[in-house]
Amino acid sequence: MRYGIALPNYGALADAETLAHLARRAEALGVDSIWVSDHLLAPTSVRSIYPYDRRPDAKPGDMGVIEHFYEPLTTLAYLAGHTSRIRLGVSAYIVPYRNPVLTAKQVATLDALSGGRLLLAVGVGWLREEFDALGVPFDGRGQRTDEYLAICRTLWTDEVASYEGAVARLPPVRSGPKPRQRPHPPIWVAGNSAAARRRAARLGQGWHAIDLSPRELAPLVADLRHRLRAAERRPEEVSVSLRKGVLPLAGAPEPPHALYGPPATIRADIAAYEAAGCDYLVLNLRQARSAAALERALEEVVDILR
Repeated sequence: MRYGIALPNYGALADAETLAHLARRAEALGVDSIWVSDHLLAPTSVRSIYPYDRRPDAKPGDMGVIEHFYEPLTTLAYLAGHTSRIRLGVSAYIVPYRNPVLTAKQVATLDALSGGRLLLAVGVGWLREEFDALGVPFDGRGQRTDEYLAICRTLWTDEVASYEGAVARLPPVRSGPKPRQRPHPPIWVAGNSAAARRRAARLGQGWHAIDLSPRELAPLVADLRHRLRAAERRPEEVSVSLRKGVLPLAGAPEPPHALYGPPATIRADIAAYEAAGCDYLVLNLRQARSAAALERALEEVVDILR
């Protein structure tokens, strides 16, 4: 199983020096990919609840945590200049937030200039108040995502691109450069919902699940494969990835929904994910109070997974 590491492009440890150092260190350690997340604004008052909050008393969180947030594609362009091999991912890029022509141009540019290293896990978004602040309709965001991705694909692949949809249109235009990866960088559809698996089966090169256990993941992988057969696609055409925390700390209270414990336990859990159909793990490092502690957490994880 391949794996990537999520870097902190938001919060107290997010700064240029730390991000560049961690990216270079991950590459030197042989990590397959580095990942960042996506938000544009931090609403001051929210009622939306994070859909992957599994606590029985889940409630709206303090959005101050996303106030200091580096834009993902810009951040990956910066990190591409500090690395040479490691793949560059966004988990998850919120497609309806941005004009699709801008998304297509930035993605193609980054993929071309980085030598074809981009991975793009895409989502429809969940934070209604952020949609409101951006002036983007929250309702119908799934259809908007589909049509925006269709515009991106035609811009990435066609000499003359055009599109006519219900919520978006593109008159005949030309656009270059094309992405280095052909026909375009892999699109992994993020989310645990049936709608996300339908979208992955229909148009994705991957399905990107969030914080599921192996027991929870296995039937959803079976459902995805059923949908792929119905779409006349082979299972190997769509990879299965999972984003999850990892905390190799003995003696601490077991955190929910994270790979946790001594190395042997974490390795056994990873084997269980592989048996459930997972091909790729994107791992969130444990919380740390300093860049040095975060680097040690990265080294611990790599040592376990070797």
